[in-house]
Amino acid sequence: MLKIFLISVFLIFSNLAFGKYISFLDPKSELIISQYLGKKFLIGNANYSFLFWDIYDAELYSTSNKYNSNELAIILKYNRSIDKETLIRETMNDIKEQKNISNQQEEDWKSLLESIYIDTKTNKKFIAIKINNKSIFYYDDKKLHESFDQEFNELFFNIWLRSNSKNPNFTKTLLGQ
Repeated sequence: MLKIFLISVFLIFSNLAFGKYISFLDPKSELIISQYLGKKFLIGNANYSFLFWDIYDAELYSTSNKYNSNELAIILKYNRSIDKETLIRETMNDIKEQKNISNQQEEDWKSLLESIYIDTKTNKKFIAIKINNKSIFYYDDKKLHESFDQEFNELFFNIWLRSNSKNPNFTKTLLGQ
């Protein structure tokens, strides 16, 4: 019994250390991203967990093999269901950690997030694409919204991509560092 346990542990850790990452980008999602980015490169992938909850897996794509902050796509594959209100609240909290915003901006951006988010389901994908000053949002391969609010777009993507994010190791891994 101990022998089987030890072999299992070895296989798990060897796969984590040496196993090749398999993208969760399906043909429909790939088509969506290619429509905006053309040729795309996987920059990095990471798993976001909080305590013992596995929240989502993320992939970052860009138009070159180096991170380009003006042309990118982030895909989140949810590993648990999250209600829309929680997504909006957590996103606004993260935005407010980055910058002091006015009450009017907060209300405007909550409204924008109402258009971007829906209740998530396990194994469904959220796609956020940034092309220069425009962002496009998809859930389960359905287009939800476009945003031309440059400040919002910057703060939104910086949730995952800024160096002082809530989880710097997640960010470094997503950025392929």
